[in-house]
Amino acid sequence: MSEVKLTIIDHEGASHQVHAETGEVLMHVLRDNIDLNVGICGGEISCGTCLVRLAPEWAERIDAAGGDEAEMLEALAAENNDRLGCQIILGESADGMRATLLNEE
Repeated sequence: MSEVKLTIIDHEGASHQVHAETGEVLMHVLRDNIDLNVGICGGEISCGTCLVRLAPEWAERIDAAGGDEAEMLEALAAENNDRLGCQIILGESADGMRATLLNEE
C-alpha cells in the first residue's frame, strides 16, 4: 500500500492536511483525523454524517454514486460534487484530493 495526502476542510472552515493509506475508506480517515462524529452509522449509508463536497476536479475522478448512495444523496438534497465518504475507497489517484465536510449531525 502507498500513502496519499488529502486536504480536508472541517465544519469551521479550517484546512487539514491528512495522510491515508490507499485502500482506506474516506469516512474512516475523516473520523480518525477530523471529527469523531463522522460516520456514526458505521458506513451503512443511513446517516449522512460523512457527507463531503469534493472539489470539482476530484468529483470527476470518482465513480458516480449509484444505488443506495444516490438515494441518500437525493434525500440529503446533495449537490453534484457531494458524496458520502463511506462510499469512497481511496486509491493512488486520490493523492491531493480536496474535500469539505458538510453535515454536523
